Amino acid sequence: MCPIIYGIHPVEEALKSSHVQIEKILVGTRTPNPALQSILDSASKRKVPVTFTTRESLGKMTKEAVHQNIVGLIKETPYADLSEILSLWRKEGTKSLFLILDGIQDPQNFGSLIRTASGCGVHGIIIPKDRSVGITSGVTKASAGAVAHVPIARVVNIATSVDFLKKEGIWVYGAAGEARELIYQLDLDINLAIVIGAEGKGIRPLVKKKCDRLFSIPMKGPLSSFNASVSGGMILYEVMRQRSAKQTVTMGNEP
Repeated sequence: MCPIIYGIHPVEEALKSSHVQIEKILVGTRTPNPALQSILDSASKRKVPVTFTTRESLGKMTKEAVHQNIVGLIKETPYADLSEILSLWRKEGTKSLFLILDGIQDPQNFGSLIRTASGCGVHGIIIPKDRSVGITSGVTKASAGAVAHVPIARVVNIATSVDFLKKEGIWVYGAAGEARELIYQLDLDINLAIVIGAEGKGIRPLVKKKCDRLFSIPMKGPLSSFNASVSGGMILYEVMRQRSAKQTVTMGNEP
């Protein structure tokens, strides 16, 4: 059976994507609302077949998830090669920003991180094949369709991939609660990859040793760390903040 995506935003964004191919769209109502009708119009322009079915049928397909009366059947799970995301970055000609997720297993966290990565201009996400959630329909829904716009590479070995990135001139910084250096003390306006570890476990020891620097996020209160997706959001927005600030200063100094 084809992999599925469901929900208005995921299907809508997949139709706009160049690396997600929808084979068919299933609609669970004969009276679509304006948002659904807009998707049907886009599907017609792209010659994607549409089949009308029942809400109950879509509920069985999605295991009773909130499907919003629409399901898309996609050709395959849209993973990219590591070399492919590096090539896309080089063509863009900007400082790199990659996100390495070392063992994120919660679909909601992964989806939220993908959505944040899309909003912060991340060039690609790298995840391991084992002991990590992949691109599932739940992850796609949690990302609000951002999966369709952020290349995700699934690799056999994260530590080896870190070495590969470093050889390409990319600095690899890891988020670690015990690190003394705070994220706000770092210059993040460089070719950069950020490593975020698994929920509750953090970055694995070998991967941590491979990182060029480790940093922490300051926090108060009795808890030892933030949720993985919250941490990722703060980290990526700090990168974007620093880069935007430096760009503003540079433009202000131009004659």
